[in-house]
Amino acid sequence: MHQILLKRLKRLSLAVERLGHGELHSYFLDFKPDELGMLNRAFVRMSNEINQLVDGLQLKINEKEQAELLARKLSKAVSFSSSGIAITNKHLEVEYVNPYLEMMLEQPKQNWQGTLLFDFFIADMQPLSDEILKALEMRQHWHGDLLLKVIPQEESTKWVSLAIAPIRDEKAEVTHYVATLQDISFIKQSQKKMEQLAYYDALTGLANRSYFRDQLRKAISMSQRGYYSFALLYFDLDEFKLINDTLGHDAGDELLIEIARRLKSRLRDDDLIARLGGDEFAVILSDIKDKVQAGSIASKLQQAFLNPVRLGAQDVSISASIGITVAPDDAVDEELLLKHADLAMYEAKARGKNTYRFFSPQLNEAANERLLIESQLREGIREQQFLLYYQPKIDLVADMLVGYEALIRWLRPDNTLVPPNRFIHIAESTGLIVQIGEWIILEACRFLARQHSRGYAVSVSINLSARQFHDEQLTQTIEQIIRRTGVDPAYLVFEITESMLMGDIDAAIKQLNQLKRLGVSLSIDDFGTGYSSLNYLKRFPVDELKIDRSFVKDIPDDQNDMDIVAAIIAMAQKMQLRVVAEGVESEVQAEFLKQNACYLVQGYYYSMPLAEQELSHLTFTINTQG
Repeated sequence: MHQILLKRLKRLSLAVERLGHGELHSYFLDFKPDELGMLNRAFVRMSNEINQLVDGLQLKINEKEQAELLARKLSKAVSFSSSGIAITNKHLEVEYVNPYLEMMLEQPKQNWQGTLLFDFFIADMQPLSDEILKALEMRQHWHGDLLLKVIPQEESTKWVSLAIAPIRDEKAEVTHYVATLQDISFIKQSQKKMEQLAYYDALTGLANRSYFRDQLRKAISMSQRGYYSFALLYFDLDEFKLINDTLGHDAGDELLIEIARRLKSRLRDDDLIARLGGDEFAVILSDIKDKVQAGSIASKLQQAFLNPVRLGAQDVSISASIGITVAPDDAVDEELLLKHADLAMYEAKARGKNTYRFFSPQLNEAANERLLIESQLREGIREQQFLLYYQPKIDLVADMLVGYEALIRWLRPDNTLVPPNRFIHIAESTGLIVQIGEWIILEACRFLARQHSRGYAVSVSINLSARQFHDEQLTQTIEQIIRRTGVDPAYLVFEITESMLMGDIDAAIKQLNQLKRLGVSLSIDDFGTGYSSLNYLKRFPVDELKIDRSFVKDIPDDQNDMDIVAAIIAMAQKMQLRVVAEGVESEVQAEFLKQNACYLVQGYYYSMPLAEQELSHLTFTINTQG
């Protein structure tokens, strides 16, 4: 028994010793129902409790170590973050800024400690502070874009994306706030560039058509709600194409840039100016009281064109025609407003350019009439409703009829005669003039062939439109008609206006030379009314100058006109060119022209244009062959 008890006691003693060394498991104790067994069980229970306490303590130690490790990681993450981070107290007073935020602010962190978070941002952003405080109170967080203030350069700013979130204690009470600031200046710059490309004209920096349309819709919406009236101005530059073609596209671009700069300087801050394309501009004048105010601003805009624009070594004068419509008085529809402004602009051009005109219902009626005439023109071409009248050309020395000018007339089915000034410009703008012009050449050549078959050695002058002259098939068409009718091309005179020649000079000279190779004569019509240039004139292979009727009609009452006509005649003689004066309406005018060596004339003093069957009643001697 002694040995048995001693053996059990030794086991318990060994277990106590192992427990003392921290070995909390693997005890070989018995749990017999005697006093020693009870002692063994009590020891095991105590050992298990100690084991649980040690495990719990170890777990807490591990958790603390993990928390400390995580805190160190978070601290490093905050310190080395590529975002600016600030920690504030619950009153948003700054307690900590990370190194990246120091770099963004370009100030050491001690300069910011204790200041309000809102002091990081420029003064214009300060009104947002109330909004931020309300958002934090209601939603407990806030996010938005702000302009950061960089102290060393007061005018230097950076766009940042700011996010503010609360830090709470174990009672869920807010103790601090953490604010993250991400530099988004590059994104803002990219957005600005994208907006610039999407909404602004690359050449002039003005708003483009897309942005203008958006703003026009907003202005219409505001006017419909009764907030204000606004005016829409639509205009383009007079004779811009001529300048562009003559001086080149680079010069044209310089001109547009300068004009845009001048226009912007004459507008109010609330007004919008846009370049719609080419030389077309549009302006939205906001909060306009009446048409008088809109007209006053239009006059101010036209002052932008008073001074010439220096393009290279040349000063270029330019003007603009402006059309004005007022909303909501004239319309509240986007397309209708643009149409009205466009109609008014074309009315300004028709009134001599370099002016402005308001839209009126009469302009709409004129536009409808234009559409009607265009439709009837197409019908007239199909139904061959046109005929030619011929105005005699007189040789003053021989007192002899030497030729005719072919002039088109349009005889409608209702027997009304439509004059050329009612339809020629519409035919020109629609391109129908090419078909009509080809018919004129064919009929004039047939007339010439009939005159020659009767023994009359007369010539026929035929007016070419701008569209015809620039048509690549013109020479081929005329050549085919000459062969078809069998006329002598030496008796054909084609009249071209100065403005048609002064665009692309080289192309014009090429076209003139091709016509000359057919054996026809070339005449510059309405000489003196266009962009005359003696330097170019001497390069043109022309045979005749035709003095415009505007210089003849006031002879002998206007000495200036008399001097101009005498100068044109003298210049033509020096250049060995024939001179024809049109619009002669009196004997005095005819005598003046004869005294100044202009011997070819035409006008109502001799005869108005007549149909072919009426020419036999002329009392002049007709130049006969042989």
